[in-house]
Amino acid sequence: MKRKLIIDSLFSYERAGLLENDELKEIIIEEKTGFNIGDIFIAKIKKILPDKFAFLDLGQEKNAFLPLNDKKQKNLYTINKKNKKVLSIKEGQDILVQIDKQGTEIKGSSVTTNITLTGRYVVLMLKDNAISISKKITSKEKRQSLKNFASENLQNDFGLIFRTSCNEVSFEIIKNEINLLIEKANALLKTSEYIKPPFKVFSDKSEVEKLINNILNANDEVIVNCKNSFNSIKNNFENVSLYEDNLPIFEAYGIENKLEKLFNNKVWLKSGGFLMINYSEAMTVIDVNTGKNISKNFDDMIFKTNKEAVEEIAKEIRLRNISGMILIDFIDMKNKEHTKYIEEYMKTLSINDRMPIVIYPINELFIMHITRKKALKPIYEIVSKPCITCSGSGKVKNEVYIANIIQNKILSIFSNTIYNKLVVYANIYVINLLLDIDFKDKKVEFVTTNNLRFDFFKIEKFIC
Repeated sequence: MKRKLIIDSLFSYERAGLLENDELKEIIIEEKTGFNIGDIFIAKIKKILPDKFAFLDLGQEKNAFLPLNDKKQKNLYTINKKNKKVLSIKEGQDILVQIDKQGTEIKGSSVTTNITLTGRYVVLMLKDNAISISKKITSKEKRQSLKNFASENLQNDFGLIFRTSCNEVSFEIIKNEINLLIEKANALLKTSEYIKPPFKVFSDKSEVEKLINNILNANDEVIVNCKNSFNSIKNNFENVSLYEDNLPIFEAYGIENKLEKLFNNKVWLKSGGFLMINYSEAMTVIDVNTGKNISKNFDDMIFKTNKEAVEEIAKEIRLRNISGMILIDFIDMKNKEHTKYIEEYMKTLSINDRMPIVIYPINELFIMHITRKKALKPIYEIVSKPCITCSGSGKVKNEVYIANIIQNKILSIFSNTIYNKLVVYANIYVINLLLDIDFKDKKVEFVTTNNLRFDFFKIEKFIC
């Protein structure tokens, strides 16, 4: 399988499209905000709700929250003289935490006291003596040799997780990475003792960088349109090339149009059926409909529509990064074998999903329940904002993302057509962002519009 990672790094967002055999499989859109999953902060505890959450100041607009009832959280409780478990943190205290989930419009980032530093072959755990090995390493001899190696090379107060990739390299390479991670860990621990919160003591890689390090191999290719990003990637990944054509990179590789379709709630299926995808804070609901699909054999028509729906839903979940609780309302099937097939087919198509995903059997209402690990924001949430004309009941793309789209379209028109003058109509917030962009010697005029649709824009083209 040939994979290409296409990276658009020129504008306010870093966008990346993962192609497998030239088919778009995954999209990453990152805000350049300085708050990534894996970043480590010395934070101030602002408020504690016993047995629920502690709210921490990381320097973000919203306070981060630390779950107190999560058994996996370490160093939060101690045992007192009466042999009772008591909370060991208090309001006003400084604490070292790591972001493990991005924030949303409603709440801040989720953080953990289980601090880790991730390498290509191992994960170093701070203040934890545990040793763990990837389940994909099945050889008993290899697993035992890794345990022996860890006990010989680890310092006190450090634990280790051996990743699957360590199975392919020598112990010398693994040891060098462990030493490097320990050096970083000691440096950030020392820094955290003298810094006044809130302060970031460690910046983790971006999601695009993590994908390059963790997923791609020597046979894959990275293509990026930013020279600084190219130089940075070149240090860790050899097969990278710099894209320098005038045509926007996402348009050149057919990604832009596919990306735009991901903002539609309605998705058509080949047979004429369609999906309706509806988001909420609590869950995502996907409704399967027969639509224009008409057949004399009713049972076969339903099965075919549901089968097509499974294929499309598996793609949409990964492309849109839909996570948390997902409910799929399939069309009722009388044939139990058809129902079982749909369940197994969904599991098969979800095998390559990078996020942990659990698929439950279809219930008596023909609803399938799926849970998918929630770490990154879904795409629609990153680039959208509440609609000002419906008091927040709907979403529109935000002004930064709209300006990026218009900028790409302007560059595309000048690159592919004979037009040499453009007039752009958009709302004042978008126009103000576009005025700061240097289009060099190109003739571009901007006109504000009072169209009720916040995301409305129009481009008129002229030859002069």
